[in-house]
Amino acid sequence: MNRQLVILLIGRILTNFADSFYMIATIWYVKTVTDSPLLIGVTSAIAILPVTIQFIYGPLIDRFSKRKILVTAMMGQGLLVTVISILYLNNLLWVPLLLALLFFALSFSELTYPTESALIERLAEKGKLTKVNSIFAFSYQTLDILCDAVSGVLIAFVGLGVIYLSNSIILVLTGLLFLLFLNIPKSKKETDRSTLGFFKQYKEDFKEGLMVVKKRRRLLHFIFGIIGMNVMATMGLAMLPVISDTSAQYGFWLTSMSAGTLTGTILSSKVQQFPLNRIMPLISIWSGAFWLMAFTLLEIPVLPYLLFGFSWAGIGMLSIFVQTMIGVNLPRDYMGIGFAFISSLLGSLSPIGYLLGGVIGEMTSGLFLLSTSGCGYLLFALYFLMNPLLKQLNEPLSVGFEKTS
Repeated sequence: MNRQLVILLIGRILTNFADSFYMIATIWYVKTVTDSPLLIGVTSAIAILPVTIQFIYGPLIDRFSKRKILVTAMMGQGLLVTVISILYLNNLLWVPLLLALLFFALSFSELTYPTESALIERLAEKGKLTKVNSIFAFSYQTLDILCDAVSGVLIAFVGLGVIYLSNSIILVLTGLLFLLFLNIPKSKKETDRSTLGFFKQYKEDFKEGLMVVKKRRRLLHFIFGIIGMNVMATMGLAMLPVISDTSAQYGFWLTSMSAGTLTGTILSSKVQQFPLNRIMPLISIWSGAFWLMAFTLLEIPVLPYLLFGFSWAGIGMLSIFVQTMIGVNLPRDYMGIGFAFISSLLGSLSPIGYLLGGVIGEMTSGLFLLSTSGCGYLLFALYFLMNPLLKQLNEPLSVGFEKTS
C-alpha cells in the first residue's frame, strides 16, 4: 500500500479503537443503571441510527476536501466524547442526555466511513481493491478482538470515566494525524467551480447521485436482501447484554464476533474467485447454521462462543464482499455519494431491528430472540437463489455487473 493509504489505515484503526470502547462502555452503563432490555435495545438503536442518515453526507463528500471532512469529523466526535466523560466524572450523566450525545458523536463517526471508502477506491491500485479492503478490515478487526476481549475487564477495573476520557484524546489525535500528514489529490468535482449557490449545488449533486444509485438494479436487489438479513440479526444482537451476567461475559460474546469477522476478512480474498451465485448463498447458510447452533447449545461451556465465532467468519466474508461489490459497480466520480446512499440503505431498518429486539425481549426472553434471529442468514440464501437478477451472477466478485459509466 502507498503512504497515504497507510496513514488512512492508521487513522481508521485509532478511530475503531475509540469507537469500540466508548460504545461498549455506554451500553454497559445503560444496563447497569436501568437493567432494562427495552432501554438496552433503544441504546443500540440510537447507536445505529446515524448510519441511516449517511445519504445526507454524500454530495459533500464528492464536492469538498475529503481531508477536511475527516479532520472535522474526528475533532467533533472527540469533543462530544469529552463532554460525556466530564459529565460522568461529575455524576451528571443522565441517560437521555447520554443517548443524545452518543447519537451526535456517532453521526460524526459515520461521516468518516463513506469518505474513507471513497478514498480507498481512489488511492488503491486497479485490480487490488478487494485486497486493500481486506487489509483494512483485517487490521482494525484485529484491534477489535483486543478491545472486545479486555473491555469487560477495563470497565470493571479502570472505570467508565477513564475509558471515555482516553477515547476523546485518541479521536483528537487522529484528527491531527489527518490534518498534518494526509495528502489527497483532488477529484474532478472538487476542482470544478460551481456557479450555483451551496444549497442549489447540493441539491443538484444529490439528485445526480441518487439517479446513479437507482440505475444499479442488480446491486439494489442485493442490498435489499442484506437489509432484511440485518434486521433479523440486530434483533438478536440487542439481547447480548441481556443474557450476559457480567461485563466480562458480554466481552466474550463481542470477542467471538470480532475474531470470527477477522477470520472472514482473511478468507474473503481466498474465495473471491468463485461465482457470486454460488459463494454468497453458501456463506449465508454457513453463518445462519452456526448462529443457531451457538444459542441452541448454550449450556455447554466455551462451545457457544466458538460456534458464534464460526458464524461471524461467514458474516465477515459477506461484509468484505458487500464493500467490494459496491466499489466495482459505482462510477469513480460518484464513490462518495454512492457509498453514502447505499450505507444509508443498509442501515435503514437496523434501528427498527434493535427496537423490536428490545420490545420482544421484554415480552419473551433474550435467549429466545437470539436463538431465532440467525434465521435471517438462511432466508437471505434462499432469496439470493430465487431472485431472477441475482441467481444469474455467475461472475466472480472482482467483475462488475453494472455499467459504471
